[in-house]
Amino acid sequence: MRSSRRKFVGGAIASCAAVASRKGLWAASDHSTNGLAPEYPADSELPANLLRIDRVMKSSGIQHDAASGRTYFSGYSYKSLYDWDSYFEGIVQMELGWAPDYMINGVKIFLDLQHEDGFIQRVNTPGLSEEAGEMVKPFLAQISLLISRKLGHTEWLDDNYYQRMHKYLTYWLTKLTKNDGALSYWRSAPHTGMDTQHERAGHWQADYDNGVDLNCYLYRDCLAFALLAEARKNHTDAQLFRAEAEKKRKAVQKFCWDEKGGFYYDFDNRTGQQIPVKSIAGFAPLWARIATEDQARRLVQEHLTNTNEFWRKFPLSSLAATEKHYTESYLPDDVKGSLWRANTWIPTNYYVFHGLNAYGYREIATRLANITYQMVLKIGDREYYSSDSAGGCGLNPFWGWSLLAYFMPWENQNKLDPTALRLSEPMVHAL
Repeated sequence: MRSSRRKFVGGAIASCAAVASRKGLWAASDHSTNGLAPEYPADSELPANLLRIDRVMKSSGIQHDAASGRTYFSGYSYKSLYDWDSYFEGIVQMELGWAPDYMINGVKIFLDLQHEDGFIQRVNTPGLSEEAGEMVKPFLAQISLLISRKLGHTEWLDDNYYQRMHKYLTYWLTKLTKNDGALSYWRSAPHTGMDTQHERAGHWQADYDNGVDLNCYLYRDCLAFALLAEARKNHTDAQLFRAEAEKKRKAVQKFCWDEKGGFYYDFDNRTGQQIPVKSIAGFAPLWARIATEDQARRLVQEHLTNTNEFWRKFPLSSLAATEKHYTESYLPDDVKGSLWRANTWIPTNYYVFHGLNAYGYREIATRLANITYQMVLKIGDREYYSSDSAGGCGLNPFWGWSLLAYFMPWENQNKLDPTALRLSEPMVHAL
């Protein structure tokens, strides 16, 4: 889809931590700060940059949805509200200390678009008719979990919207699921969000790609919804969606892992075979915590850090450099708008970074966090980047999910993970 001061930041963070502590929000966990003010890596440019992106986001990103009358945030100059973008943009907002109002409105805008059968289009104002027929990606429950962690409660999600979210997940688990309910499928490459990866997901209405990334997102979204259900004392729903998550975990392991090559591939529901395209999507099981320790080791050692595959000049590329169509240019039948081949995207770097830390690869996670931050600092705030020539691509300027780069060293140093699937731990923000 469509870029002496340490004391200042430390003081702001300490103030935030003190407020949270007074409200009794801190919960004991392996990611808590144990009452200490988190530290930011020394960087003289960082405080000014955080204030700058805060101003740009507020002046350019606040939009009005004519159909619902709600205000929402968009990282795009053409004002679209997208599905997984909203999740990662929401983390940026929370890191900057924003109230979750725009995130709440975004979730409700999507849920208000729901059809009777549970279907929700993946963008509030589709630019193409094909987009209108593609289901919103499974991130709504994860966004709702972020909101609830920020607020410290789930009261904002009333019965009406809770039932709509239940229906949206059920649509994914039934209408867009084959293989006896094991794996769900993308409708096209644009549906994946990795618009030009039609070598794995096909063109419009292809309907064959059981994406490993999709099923990892669904695994996480089912677990997030189970937590929301538990908070509402709906133990039946909590048990149901934990069971659905477990089905996804088992299916990803059974159908998507290639033991010989040590990689996760998408699964073709027409042929019953894996789709042998090495995509950044193959690392989603790290983020979802689905991979075993040995599978994680092979992913990291044989592929992620391999300079002939994903660890390019600006890691991580969207396709392995060994792929036939690895290029920084459009191919003749690509959907124009964004490139996902020899290109680096910050949100996938971000979730892989957290996956690396989850499996104990701290040194590699640190390298990825620091390189991503320094590259964005050098090149500027762009929609995406070229992996080999290390240039900026797409929208310029961009005030969306690429801004996650500014917070990766911060989260790494303080062992914080905003994407963690838990309700008991509050959000700690950087500004």
